Amino acid sequence: MITKTVDTILERALAGNDLSPEEGVVLLKQTEPGTLAAIRSTASSLRREQAGDTVTYVINRNINFTNICEQHCSFCAFRRDEGEESSFWLDTAQILEKATDAVRRSATEICMQGGLNLQAKINGSSLPYYLRIVKAIKEEFPHLHLHAFSPQEVQFIAREDNLSYAEVIAQLRDAGVGSMPGTAAEVLDDEVRRILCPEKIDTATWLEIVETAHQLGVPTTSTMLSGHIETPEQQIKHLLLLRELQQIALEREYPAAMTEFILLPFVGQEAPKPLRRRVGRDQPILSEALLLTAVARIFLGSWIPNHQPSWVKLGLAGAKEALEWGCNDIGGTLMEEHITTMAGAMGGTCMEVETLQDAIASLGRPYQQRDTLYRYL
Repeated sequence: MITKTVDTILERALAGNDLSPEEGVVLLKQTEPGTLAAIRSTASSLRREQAGDTVTYVINRNINFTNICEQHCSFCAFRRDEGEESSFWLDTAQILEKATDAVRRSATEICMQGGLNLQAKINGSSLPYYLRIVKAIKEEFPHLHLHAFSPQEVQFIAREDNLSYAEVIAQLRDAGVGSMPGTAAEVLDDEVRRILCPEKIDTATWLEIVETAHQLGVPTTSTMLSGHIETPEQQIKHLLLLRELQQIALEREYPAAMTEFILLPFVGQEAPKPLRRRVGRDQPILSEALLLTAVARIFLGSWIPNHQPSWVKLGLAGAKEALEWGCNDIGGTLMEEHITTMAGAMGGTCMEVETLQDAIASLGRPYQQRDTLYRYL
């Protein structure tokens, strides 16, 4: 009976129908090898139809400008208090030095996020500090795309300066921010968030800020931090909220929308002990990540056609496998990565272009460099 139900669900997906949350949960609860193979095959077929066989990548650099943060998320091994050993806060010259190195290495994108540092202000205001960073990079390298500042950072700036989210996003956009990372989403379920990140914005605020960005012409990505305390039902709720948010952007013809979905499996090796003990493992379980990767492709359908794994979290071999479970993009070179690496990830901090190309070619699929907005270069 279950097999018949799964077959019917997969047939509906292949016919272009949006699955119900109940159907998505059924897929996530499958364990039989033949059924999993059918889910994988369906995800691959949909990927081919929605995004083609070409696997894309972006040459980018991560810049985490500070790890000093007012919040205490239960999964985070990156944050530090001010003055704590191994805390850091890059000045503008150091940020420009990293951007210069990125350009020298052919980067088209800077991805920039940081901790919520209460001292990061100019004349007592938060937004001018962020604008100064953006303007410094854009004045030096106007061609670089700045993929910068999560919904959580937007809320932090707005709170500190008593501004609306729209005012913050518009000023960042006008200064040179080209798109917003869809991070800080973790799992869009407030029951999970109360345990995982109780000081972070709630689900409704994350959705509001991302929709505001789309209304103001700022594209975003979307993410999910998976494989910790959440249930399959909560995973599907997260995907449903993303799908509905994308439908709003496209049906109302906002000037921007989500460019991609990125699954971020939980790495707990160096995470704070309470959550690490509760989860009971240090590294992601690849089989679980691959199933969720496939179901995300099937459930999000044509609404979000680009899907990316995290080679930092899964390793390059795991990311390659994800390309067979519905992904069409292998991500970026990053050049440096601190947040996941400090949590104990073993995927590395930098990937050479040739390494990404070789990984894609080994699957018998063509590769293509893209920009942040998925335009071929």
